[in-house]
Amino acid sequence: ASQTRGDETRLSMILVPIGGGGLISGVAAAIRELVPDASIVGVEPDGAPKMSRSLDAGHPITLESIATIADGLKPVRPGDLTFTHTRDLVDQVVTVDDASIREAVLWCQGQRLVVEPSGAATIAAIASGEVKPSSAGATVAVLSGGNLDPSILRSWLAEAAGGAPTGEIRA
Repeated sequence: ASQTRGDETRLSMILVPIGGGGLISGVAAAIRELVPDASIVGVEPDGAPKMSRSLDAGHPITLESIATIADGLKPVRPGDLTFTHTRDLVDQVVTVDDASIREAVLWCQGQRLVVEPSGAATIAAIASGEVKPSSAGATVAVLSGGNLDPSILRSWLAEAAGGAPTGEIRA
């Protein structure tokens, strides 16, 4: 967060994936202290929108079912404290579909980054047009987690290339 205080480029927006809400709560608290005018955007899969629905309801709710490739974003309910922090500190929560998340994972791989679907959700939000990067300063997408099953990544890469899986991907 101290890097956001430099004169070169001011942080204007930060996107953070939402699982149970701990990461976004902590990031939001720090950003509000360091760069109070920055926009904070939470991102969750549309197959597990526990925070979005909780914010709509005005209190934490428990989802009856979830369906997403983003394992780290699968909690069915946000924590009470993390809900309160998100409600009070986060400007917007958006959802993205699994196809967009998968494309974001593949894009990250092309950048030589191994990012699990949960962490790539922030890139998916930008790439899908769900969130427009800020023109007023730097937009930061938090890429969390590298726990991606190599066989799944190999399969996705092969499908993207239009062929069968070949070679070995090492985690």
